[in-house]
Amino acid sequence: MRASQRRTSAALLSAGLCLMIPSVTLAADTLAAVPEPGGYMSPLRIGLVLLCMLPWLAFCQWVEKDTQYVRRMGRDTWNGIILGGGIVGLVVWIMLPWNSVGLFAAGFGLWFLATVGTCAAYVVLRNGHVDANARVFTARHIKSWLGGLGKKTEAKATAFERVRMTRHNGEKVPVPTDPTQTDAFEATQNLLFDALWRRATEVEMLISANDVRLAYRIDGVGTPRTDLLTRDAAVHAINLIKTVAGLDVEERRRPQQGSLTSVITGTNARPTEIEVRTSGTTQYEKLSLRIVGEENRLRIGDLGMDDKQLAALEEIIRKPSGLVVISGPHGSGVTSTLYAALRNHDAFMQNLLTIERETLMELENITQHIYDSTKHEASYARQLQTVLRREPDVVMISDCPDRETAHLAAKAACDGKKIYMGIQARDSFDALKKLVSLAGDLDTVAKALVVLTSQRLVRKLCIACRQPYKPDPNLLKKANLPADKIDHFFRPPPGGLVDAKGNPILCTNCQGSGYFGRTGVFELLEIDDGLRDLIAKGQPVSAIRAMARKNGMLYLQEVGLQKVMNGVTSMTELLRVMRDEEAGPNSQGPPRAPTAPAPKPKNPKSDGSKKERG
Repeated sequence: MRASQRRTSAALLSAGLCLMIPSVTLAADTLAAVPEPGGYMSPLRIGLVLLCMLPWLAFCQWVEKDTQYVRRMGRDTWNGIILGGGIVGLVVWIMLPWNSVGLFAAGFGLWFLATVGTCAAYVVLRNGHVDANARVFTARHIKSWLGGLGKKTEAKATAFERVRMTRHNGEKVPVPTDPTQTDAFEATQNLLFDALWRRATEVEMLISANDVRLAYRIDGVGTPRTDLLTRDAAVHAINLIKTVAGLDVEERRRPQQGSLTSVITGTNARPTEIEVRTSGTTQYEKLSLRIVGEENRLRIGDLGMDDKQLAALEEIIRKPSGLVVISGPHGSGVTSTLYAALRNHDAFMQNLLTIERETLMELENITQHIYDSTKHEASYARQLQTVLRREPDVVMISDCPDRETAHLAAKAACDGKKIYMGIQARDSFDALKKLVSLAGDLDTVAKALVVLTSQRLVRKLCIACRQPYKPDPNLLKKANLPADKIDHFFRPPPGGLVDAKGNPILCTNCQGSGYFGRTGVFELLEIDDGLRDLIAKGQPVSAIRAMARKNGMLYLQEVGLQKVMNGVTSMTELLRVMRDEEAGPNSQGPPRAPTAPAPKPKNPKSDGSKKERG
C-alpha cells in the first residue's frame, strides 16, 4: 500500500515538472527578449507607430466634425470612445518589448483591433441614421475617393457659405469639407439665402413622397417658389435645419419647435432670428420658418401714421390711465402696434405686463404672460385677473374673447391703470360696437375709453422701379377725387423692368415684386366728452360716427387714398387690403377721398351718410 502511494506521488511530481517546464521556458524567453539598457528604442519601429497613428488621428478629427451634422451620434460620447480605444491599444502596444518581432506584431494587432473596432462601430451606427447618399465607407463613397482630385475639388467648391448660420446654442455652423455633407449644406444655403434676399417673413415647405412645395410670405403676400429646390435637396435642407435648430432629425410626425440665427455674409446686417417649426403625417413632412425682422421692433413713429394722428396718439399714450383699443382684421399688424405702444413707456420706471396667446417676440424688461388653453385650467379672463393683482402700471391684452375680459379691462382703466387691448374688427366703429356689446356696462366703457384705432397694412411701392401713370377718370369720380387736380398716380412696372434693348431685367431693390416693405393705414376715433356722453346713453353707432365726422375724423379708406396720392402705395394695393368679407358702411364701394368734416345732421337718428359722401 505504501509502495503504491510512493509510485503515485512520483508520477504526479513528474507530471507537474513536465507542465512547469514550458511555462518556465516562456518566461525565460520573455525575459531574454527584454532589451539591454539603451537598446529599447528602435527608430524604424517608432516611425511605423507614428505612421499607423496618422489615419487614426485623421479619423478622430473627422468624427469631431461629423457629429456636428449627425446629432444622433453624441459628440462627447463618440469622441471619448474613438480616442479611448486608440489610446488603450497604443499603451498596450508600447508596453510590450519591441526587440522581439513577434511581440511587436502582437502589440500592433491589439492596437489595430481596439482602434479599428471602435471606428467601425461608429461608421456602422452613423450610417444607420443618415440617408443612403450621405453614408460613408460604402462602395459609392470609396469610389468617389478613388475618383481623383478633380471630383473632390468640385465637391468642396460647392460648399460655399453665402449665409452664416448659428446654432440654437450659439455655435457657428462650419463649412463642411466632407463631400457627403456638402449636398445638405448647399441646399440649406440656397433656401436661407433666397428667403433672406427676397425679404421673406415666413417660409412654408411641404415635402411629400414624390414632390416638394415651397412658398414665401413677402410683405404680407404669399409667393410660390417652384424652381429653387428639388425634392432630394429639400430633404437635405430640412434635415440640416432641424439639426442646427436642435430638433430630432428622425422625428417626422410630432410637432417640434426650435430656432437658429443667420445673416447673409458680406453684409453689415444684424443676425436674423429664425423660428423653426416642423410637423407631418405619414404622407408628408412640413417645415415652417418665421423670420423675425426689424419691422417687429418698430416704435409708434415708425408705423406710418400721419403727423396729426401720431401727435394725437402720443399724447394719449402719455396719459397715466385709460383704455386704448387697437383693432383690425387678422394679419393687419395689431400686435406690432400694441408692442410699439408699450415701447413708448419707460419699462424701468413702470411695471409693464402683458397677457397674450402667442408671443410675437420677447420684449425687453416687460413681463409677458402666455395663455395656453391646453395648459391653463382657468379662463383667459381669470388669468387677466391674476395679472391685474400684481399692481401693474400698464397692461397689454392681446385680444378680447369674452364679456368678463372686456369688463375687467374697462374697470382696470377706470381704476387708474393704462390698458392696451386688441380687438379683431373691420374699423374703429365696429370695434366700439363689439366692446360695448361684450362689456355691457355703458358707463364703465364710456369712462374708460380714450381712443379706438383701426388699421391695415399696405405694401409700399419700390422707389427704384415705380412708374407714374394717368389714372382712369371714372375711377377718380367714383372715389370722389378731382380729376383735373390729379396729374398721375404711381404703380409697379406693368410688364416688369426692361433694358434699352427690351430684355427683361430684375430690380435689385424689390426683386421684381414692385413693392418694398409695408406701412400702416390708420383710423383714429378719439373719445372726447361729447362722444363719451353718446356712448353712456347707448346712442347708435351712426350717431357716434356723425359726431366723430364733425370733429374732423378721417375714415380708414380716406387715409389710404392720401398715401396713394403721395406715391407711397398704389391704388391696386389699397383696394386689395380694403376688401372685407363683412359688408359695412365703410367697406362698400371704392375708397373715397378725404373730405372736409360734414356738418352735424339735423336728425340725430340719421346716419349722415349723404353728408359723409361729400
